[in-house]
Amino acid sequence: MSSECGESNYAESYVSDWDEIEFVCDETIFEKPRGERRWLGKEHHRGKERLHKSVKDRTFIEKTIESTSQLNKKTTDRILNSTADNLKFNVVYSMDKKNRWNDSTTITLLGGVAENLNAEVVEKNALEQYGFMYPSKSTFAVHSRKLTETDAPGEFQIRSAKSLSRKGQDYSNFLPKSREFSKKANAKMFRDEKENEEEQQPTITYNIYKTHQSLEVVGSELFKAKVVSKSGRHRLNKKFDIEIYDDEDYSEEEEDLDNFPSYRQANNVLNLTDFMVHNKSKQLPRVKRNNSEASYEIVDHPENEYCQQFNIQQYLNQEGYTFMESVITFSNQNALFEDQINQLRDEKDLKIKDLRPKQYLIDVSKRCQMEGAKKDGETTTVMVFTHLKQNTYNVLLNSTLVSHPENRSSEHLKKLISSTATILDAITRVCGELFQSRSIADKIRTSGKYYEEKNINKLLNDTFTWDMEMKKMQNINWPNQHYHATWANTQQLSQVGGRLEWDDLCEMVKKENRVKTCYTFEENCGECSRKMMSHQLFLVENESKVKCTDCLRAEFYREFMAQRLPIDLHTDTAEELEYLPTFIPLQILNLYVRTVAETIYKDLGATGDFEKCPACKSAVFFEDTGKYQHQNRSCPCGYSWCKDCKNIPHWPMNCVDYAEWEKKWLLRYSMMHAQGSGTESLLQITCCCGKAIYNVLLPAGQFITCPSCKTTVNTETMNAVHKQSYWPFSARYRERYRRNWQYNENTDSHKYEPLAKIHTEIAKVPAIKTSVMEICGAARDVRFNLKFRNHVLSREQFLIRKNILDAEVVENLFGTSAYLAETVTAWMHMSNQNDRAVRIGLELIMEHRKVLAALLDGEDKDAILQCIVTLKKEIDSVVLMVEKKIREAS
Repeated sequence: MSSECGESNYAESYVSDWDEIEFVCDETIFEKPRGERRWLGKEHHRGKERLHKSVKDRTFIEKTIESTSQLNKKTTDRILNSTADNLKFNVVYSMDKKNRWNDSTTITLLGGVAENLNAEVVEKNALEQYGFMYPSKSTFAVHSRKLTETDAPGEFQIRSAKSLSRKGQDYSNFLPKSREFSKKANAKMFRDEKENEEEQQPTITYNIYKTHQSLEVVGSELFKAKVVSKSGRHRLNKKFDIEIYDDEDYSEEEEDLDNFPSYRQANNVLNLTDFMVHNKSKQLPRVKRNNSEASYEIVDHPENEYCQQFNIQQYLNQEGYTFMESVITFSNQNALFEDQINQLRDEKDLKIKDLRPKQYLIDVSKRCQMEGAKKDGETTTVMVFTHLKQNTYNVLLNSTLVSHPENRSSEHLKKLISSTATILDAITRVCGELFQSRSIADKIRTSGKYYEEKNINKLLNDTFTWDMEMKKMQNINWPNQHYHATWANTQQLSQVGGRLEWDDLCEMVKKENRVKTCYTFEENCGECSRKMMSHQLFLVENESKVKCTDCLRAEFYREFMAQRLPIDLHTDTAEELEYLPTFIPLQILNLYVRTVAETIYKDLGATGDFEKCPACKSAVFFEDTGKYQHQNRSCPCGYSWCKDCKNIPHWPMNCVDYAEWEKKWLLRYSMMHAQGSGTESLLQITCCCGKAIYNVLLPAGQFITCPSCKTTVNTETMNAVHKQSYWPFSARYRERYRRNWQYNENTDSHKYEPLAKIHTEIAKVPAIKTSVMEICGAARDVRFNLKFRNHVLSREQFLIRKNILDAEVVENLFGTSAYLAETVTAWMHMSNQNDRAVRIGLELIMEHRKVLAALLDGEDKDAILQCIVTLKKEIDSVVLMVEKKIREAS
């Protein structure tokens, strides 16, 4: 039958069923597609359906690299090491079996590639891996990364192209040159230079093979019957049925994924009823059709409800963690495992919990902190030892502490403790290394904040930064290391929270499961059918099923991201919380405990919120009293912060004004204590001795000197100058030689290489009034003076022992007075609310502060007590005046 005859017959039968038809659009949309046979019903081909059922639950990932020029092995290895994943090139991994990349998204994959490389994620049909699909029809979507000059570090844009019909397209159809320039005759002439540069760069491609809802591969579970016309004219017939989303921004700090193209669903199905006007007075005739004539349309599966919730991997990368597991043979051990565990029970700083026969969890948190330092408010490190056979053990290290980037593998753990003679020696080695890494990581965070590094995690994952910190920068007294100390701020103007004991929170979260733990001797997981070790399998749901640790971890993550709390994995264990550290990172587990505890507190009627202290890691509860409260918060450990911006306390300034004030004030304060008298630029130098940071105003004199190592530097050549310190002459001629000493040319040949240099043009630093700088500078000199603070506290303790003072009040008075002098003066400057009474009150506070410091060196009881009372009155008076002006301004 010809196409014209088929068209007329169909039109006559169709019009007879309707009284009137009004076409809103062009009539060409109803024309039968040329060159294509009419579909006469469901294909009777069970082979594709059986094949679809066998692979529908399998997902694979493969990483490849493409380049216009040939890449040698060295370049390929360097590119491979620059990516953030553990995938090798041209290796197909099972995302379901390994259970490592099943939570990966398009955004995380594209974000893990270096910025100097092109990156894309290609979704393909899994049947291509089995040789049943033509490669030309295997691509369903392509997500490529775009970088622009306006994007901040860590931000990028995503260009997503998807096949609307879901039949699959050739890969070339998804490329920008095939879409944006398909209508131009001279496409190559319209390509900009940036696109040409991107084509020359190597491209990292992540091929994700999975079973799509494709009409090419019929599956009964993915399709449902719907009676529609046989002619096929309701379907689109286009060469490219691809929808492109472009110019979408992405930032790693954002958590809302609704706006990203990889999470959108294209829905451009043509419906004839939108182009017709029916006669309501006449009902449509019912048409009976056989099942063989039934058409099928795709059932869209909704996204998981937790995909837009808490990002676990991002939280782990931000906080830092260590999770290593290895099977280790201790060749030097002779004592029995049970005897060694019994000896460890006598150690006071170790907590041992029996998990299974020949499996013990040891809490070593106390050994990973400095003696006499702040006590950690949570569990930081645990080790799990499982005896397998003879001297072979499965060792698990789970810690919230960050270790050296080169020491985060199971091979390093094996190399570290395999030669130890006892379990105690192994614990000592691990704790010693974690303790050293902890101090270095704290220094890296402090230095990163001083140098205004936005991405601190980048420094913590950089091997060079760790080596530099260990060798040269560990003894530096950073200017910002006491910024959050309560003694340098104020306890009187802060809300001090209640620190909760970690053991009490755990007891609150625990739930009674069973009287004793049930064990299994199965070898395969009942969920994923993988072969596992016996200690990695758990009986669940009243011994009706067996699940492995990987499946339980995935289930825990799903429940936690969906905020379905508390989480019950239904394991047949005596106490489920004690077994979670064997497969859940402690950072996530501790966050889970704090979240559930806060929920329980609020259910009991408590008003307030929990916060994790950045210093001692304790869960601190701040109660909402309903009265006016300052924005400053303090932990009982002595750490203070702003509850809104998490920065250092800055009341009465708001967070926006303080951010603007801090940028210019820190530079101006550095200029006040800089060497030289130049007016062009400010040079901040971190000396190569690793002990001092000093500032220089350029152009300075001929020489500058490090205040710590006394190294003299020629400012013209930036070379270190050798100054003779020993003069082998008598006292009569010594001063004469020293005055007339001239530097030789050979003494100025050594290049001075500081650890860091920062140049800032003085003309670009915003100006501050001289009167404001004098008051704030004098207050800041004494505010963070640790030596003065220690001297005052020692004198206060001496006077308490002499019964001259009754309680410790001096530290809070000295801290609050200097804090008010600096922050209130800055607040008046930034808000243009100059008040003469407030300014006079601040001057009186600083005068009485000096008088009290002098009186503490003596033992005049009446004078000291009178000065303390006067200083308290002045502080309260200034605070009341400032609060009144804030209320009037609001």
